[in-house]
Amino acid sequence: MNKKYFPLILFVFICIGAAFIQYKNSLPIKKEIVINMITAKHGVTIDGQKKEASVKIKMGSTALQLLSSTHKIISKGEKQNAFITTIDERAALTEKREFWAFYVNGKQAVVGAGSYIVKNNDTIEWKIETY
Repeated sequence: MNKKYFPLILFVFICIGAAFIQYKNSLPIKKEIVINMITAKHGVTIDGQKKEASVKIKMGSTALQLLSSTHKIISKGEKQNAFITTIDERAALTEKREFWAFYVNGKQAVVGAGSYIVKNNDTIEWKIETY
């Protein structure tokens, strides 16, 4: 290669590189929205019949949100104060001293369904109990 043309070739490559960088910087920035999902096992026992499913929900969802995404519910109160009275048309009957209890990983929950944040691979179960 002739040394006389080296500065010219170098200048051309620098111009092409600068043009490419300018073009790349002028493109709109694509923002990806990533919603972290978790998986939970969810079960409801109604009159001895257990319905189970593995459900994907948004990270940060409550047990109440999980239940309402998979079943038709009626509750008294809202959010942290929600008390489930009916799941899939099966009401907990006060005259029979029944209530809907929910369990997290086999243990009865110590907080309300609207307060419990579901964790990945949790098992949430609902069943009628008496007091």
